[in-house]
Amino acid sequence: MALHLDMVTARLFVAIVEEASITRAAQRENIAASAISKRVSELEQRFGVTLLRRHHRGVEPTPAGAVLLRRARGLLHEAGQLEVELRQFAAGERGHIRLHANETAIIGFLPPLLARFMAAHPQVRIDLCEALSQDIVRAIEENAGDIGIFDSTVPSRELWVRSCFADRLVAVVPRGHPLGDRGEVRLADLLDHDLIGQERHSAVGLLLQRGAAELGRAPRIRIRVDGFDAVCCLVRQGIGIGLVTSGCAALLADAMDLVGVPLAEAWAVREHRLCARDPDDLPPVARLLMEHLAAGAEG
Repeated sequence: MALHLDMVTARLFVAIVEEASITRAAQRENIAASAISKRVSELEQRFGVTLLRRHHRGVEPTPAGAVLLRRARGLLHEAGQLEVELRQFAAGERGHIRLHANETAIIGFLPPLLARFMAAHPQVRIDLCEALSQDIVRAIEENAGDIGIFDSTVPSRELWVRSCFADRLVAVVPRGHPLGDRGEVRLADLLDHDLIGQERHSAVGLLLQRGAAELGRAPRIRIRVDGFDAVCCLVRQGIGIGLVTSGCAALLADAMDLVGVPLAEAWAVREHRLCARDPDDLPPVARLLMEHLAAGAEG
């Protein structure tokens, strides 16, 4: 039985899942809620599957609904890409890439590579989205992005992956701090001081929690912030010690009168990976960027 999923139904189903509500999806798409419900019911009846699970907080996709969501997003993206590319040809542009990356990659890996790529391809437009590594993997899986760069500690499941670059975590302290003149520092030494923590589910936040737990201790988190730059700003004010990447320390430490001290733990050296659903299925311009990033990693 052939599935003829029209663009309107695809858009409405994506809206339902994103809003977790048929009523809010109807408001967003300016259509009657009953009309949306009818479209979903017709699909469910035609294929004998349940696409949405209703509960007191709204709705969420069933496993079958998750498959439809991924395909619907792909259909909408392809249709939108067709329109964009045709308009870009008329306007002299040639392509659009959705790149998702974590903060570490955006600070320490991507800038020179993207600068060279965009200089060589001036008609390419890139949407660069910063996110946590687990959210990057999910976005690529769900076709919300073309290429991702994420921390290798996060499972990548069915995605195509390739090693990209490595970074090292360093402790940042104010110049003149007792730890500042060391060649490297152990986590146990940091745990004797107040710390500036990051978002609990960030890769660095999880590594800090796990490392402290292995030592049978709990980190003394004085304050939590989002982003390496915010960590450095608060270290500068003497609130505590921060844990950031070597790339961030190289960029900000001197300007803020801070010192970066490499963390001695083995887990402080982190691998990052490129990911895609299937490189062969990427739009041509996205494949070019993927090849450019992979070559940059090798160089």
